[in-house]
Amino acid sequence: MNKEMTLGHVVKVQHVIDFIVLAELQKGRRYGAQLDQVITQSLNGVGVNDSYLSQRLKKLAEKGHASSKWDSDNRYNRYYDITESGIEYFKQLQRDLPERVSLAIKVYKLFEKTLQKS
Repeated sequence: MNKEMTLGHVVKVQHVIDFIVLAELQKGRRYGAQLDQVITQSLNGVGVNDSYLSQRLKKLAEKGHASSKWDSDNRYNRYYDITESGIEYFKQLQRDLPERVSLAIKVYKLFEKTLQKS
């Protein structure tokens, strides 16, 4: 078995969150709370905790995939915009994720069989 076929290669939560966030930011500027709602809606009620989302948004900004600014009217609201780098990262995720999702489904089905045997 090669490194490409390890569990670490299967879809990571961060990839799913990054994909949903960047897809939404392509529609325009969004606040963190709006992005949280989009994630939960996209995943049919499954969301992420606030600190994890904040961490991902911070990481996207640090890597230059998004810009973030405080709302001048409300110091508690930070809004985000996608950058050119973010558009390229999104395109990369569009290319890579379908294969990884298929692999994840296969792995989870195999694991489900293992659970049923226990």
